[in-house]
Amino acid sequence: MTVIHPPANLLLPSSTILTLDHNQGKTLGEVAHMQSRIGGKQNRRDHMVPVRDVPLAFFPAEDGGAVAVLNGEKVKISKPGFRQLSQHLEVTGLGKILEQTAMLDSTATWRGQEAQAFEAANLMLRMWTQRVDKTLRWRVCSRLIDGEVVQALDGVVTENYVPLSHADALALAVDHFGDDRNVIDYRLTTEEMRVRIADEPMELGKPIKMIEIWNSENGHRSLSFWGRLWKLICANGMAATLKDYGRARYVHVGDMASRVRDHLPEQLAGIRQAMGEAERMYRQASQINIRWEPGSVYVKEYALVGPVETFIQQANASRKTGMNDRQLKAVFDRGLLDETSSTYGTLAGAVDGITLIAQDEDLTGQKLLEDIAFDVMMRGLKQREGDLIPVAAA
Repeated sequence: MTVIHPPANLLLPSSTILTLDHNQGKTLGEVAHMQSRIGGKQNRRDHMVPVRDVPLAFFPAEDGGAVAVLNGEKVKISKPGFRQLSQHLEVTGLGKILEQTAMLDSTATWRGQEAQAFEAANLMLRMWTQRVDKTLRWRVCSRLIDGEVVQALDGVVTENYVPLSHADALALAVDHFGDDRNVIDYRLTTEEMRVRIADEPMELGKPIKMIEIWNSENGHRSLSFWGRLWKLICANGMAATLKDYGRARYVHVGDMASRVRDHLPEQLAGIRQAMGEAERMYRQASQINIRWEPGSVYVKEYALVGPVETFIQQANASRKTGMNDRQLKAVFDRGLLDETSSTYGTLAGAVDGITLIAQDEDLTGQKLLEDIAFDVMMRGLKQREGDLIPVAAA
């Protein structure tokens, strides 16, 4: 059973169900058991129904918000589930338009008939969904909202989608890593699960190898195993991440359990090799300093911005998706100067400054910042000249 806050709009928002960090001292086996109990309370079930045969409607938030009727049962619709459904309509972006229309606080009159905005949206929604005869898998689970158990549509996926529960994903992890592995972090949301386990003994201030396990029960993410680095600093954890070459990924089709059993052991050898390479690069980064090119001065709004900040800004600007201004400011004001970060001015210090701020973000934001931190390290290692990284004035 999922516990979330009351919806702020017509569709149920995404929500965090449970988080644990290394301070709780949990093992992989204990978290797997915990996840199994949570999954039982969620009571997830599927309905295989053509889109045109599913009644869907928006109602004002005070009247319960958006609902679907599946096998005679009314269920509330989640925002991620509605986004998935919208992908099967004929017009790109139609779902967002319908949602925004339904939220308008207005009425309109046509040929003497008055209609509220949500009624107009419902008519359009019905017109478009009745054109889709594709059968989809409608995933429903129980949530606890404001003390009341409700049924929620939290996933709309294709017929070919093969469900794998978080409990089953962790059971596979236990089979490969053992149930006594220390859990560094466990985060469960209404869309996905992430568990980080130590791949070697934890040691204060020393980057260690870490395995990261992801799964989604409602079509938002593949089952995947990542190799990463993690550094214990007092009560905080920081992670410099590896990218695709340190990952084993399994899409939700076919016999997933057999594929994991057949391929993961060999893939783990490559993942651990990648983690070893990343650890070597991080140690190297601690000996590399970021400096202005000779004669460079960079002044922005009368405040001197150093070469470290400029280097991070340049790396961030080169990405398709980068840190926003709030995150950049937090990195510059707190992350780089935190006593637990590596020496200010070093490449490792830039990496630590970003990953420290990443711990304040949700799952999506944390992954983004940790990926950016690794990009910063790789960029610095490529641009260095000996033990210096020269930064040009912007």
